Amino acid sequence: MIIIFVSLYIVRVHKDDLHRFTKLAQKAKPLIRSYGGEPFLYQEDALTGRHGSMGLLNLFELQDGEVVFLGKVIFPSKEDYTQAMEGMKQDDLLKHLYEQLAEFIDITSLITSTFYDAESEV
Repeated sequence: MIIIFVSLYIVRVHKDDLHRFTKLAQKAKPLIRSYGGEPFLYQEDALTGRHGSMGLLNLFELQDGEVVFLGKVIFPSKEDYTQAMEGMKQDDLLKHLYEQLAEFIDITSLITSTFYDAESEV
């Protein structure tokens, strides 16, 4: 059984929209928690690789004035994630927040991925 399941989001936000973005994230956090997820939001520090490795800037091109955020939502299991996502898709308030986000974020440039705790299977 998978112990931990994580959903990651990489979001590029224009610096003029930073306040609006973080306010929407703050509004979304308690809603996500109500579905069993534990959300976190991180702002970029260094996007270039270090010690011979690649950085995020090797994977996509930033536009002038863009800032990168990493969103992480932790769920107890993949089953909990799946159930939460089904509920969140039907949540009118979360839909409204998503619509507001889509007003200033290019949703097609949003990067999403999911991961599970590899050590829980060992």
